Amino acid sequence: MGGVGGEAGADVTERNWRVHHPGLPAEEDATIELSSAEAHHVRRVLRLRDGDGLQVFDGHGRERSGVIEGGGASGVRVRLEAEIERPVEAPVEIVLFQSLCRPDRMEWVIQKATELGVGAVHPFPAERAEARLPTSGRLERWRRIAIEACKQSGRRRVPEIEPRDDLPGPTPGTAAILLDAGEGSRPLGDVVAGPGEATVWIAVGPESGFTATEVQRWREKGWQAGHLGPRTLRTETAGLVAATIVLHRWGDLGRGG
Repeated sequence: MGGVGGEAGADVTERNWRVHHPGLPAEEDATIELSSAEAHHVRRVLRLRDGDGLQVFDGHGRERSGVIEGGGASGVRVRLEAEIERPVEAPVEIVLFQSLCRPDRMEWVIQKATELGVGAVHPFPAERAEARLPTSGRLERWRRIAIEACKQSGRRRVPEIEPRDDLPGPTPGTAAILLDAGEGSRPLGDVVAGPGEATVWIAVGPESGFTATEVQRWREKGWQAGHLGPRTLRTETAGLVAATIVLHRWGDLGRGG
């Protein structure tokens, strides 16, 4: 775990080992059996033993503390204890529409977007995209990367990772921002200068940018164009920078309380 985030005054030396288990029971003193992958992580990577404490999150918002009670060399059984309720999720729902890029870059986007607090990542095939839609195996890998990033960052909700064929029209109450530096585009800081929105969509193009046809079509759907300034960022960087700006202005990133 990194030590640069978290609440002011927290003990940065404290390590809270975390594992993922979907469908946490509500009963007090319930026990669960971790999946083989999580059991391997606990026994072989974290080197935890019977009696050691950890935290178990379900990926949908719940988390409980627990104690390892056994399960043998290849399995792990955990006795669940108290519910953990300290808020960790961002107050603004950010959905990142990322133009398909090389697999290593997409993996980095998913990992870092999860750490930041993004609620969903939707890869989509822009006209100048560098890659094709993922296979089922690659999509499963991306989802596992999001789970691992949740463990590291303390999040309890695993972002939805689901490819899309195109950019949808924004729903009412959603700020939909198309990152494009063309005519009529405004600085992103100006776009988010007003009252905050509960949901923000951010669309990022490929290295060579969106085509003029794409920009026109999506702006007609209700997307507004915003840019990040005079320097050109890589596709895997631009969306994360935009999400950071939105989370600082309308969310909780870098803000007190």
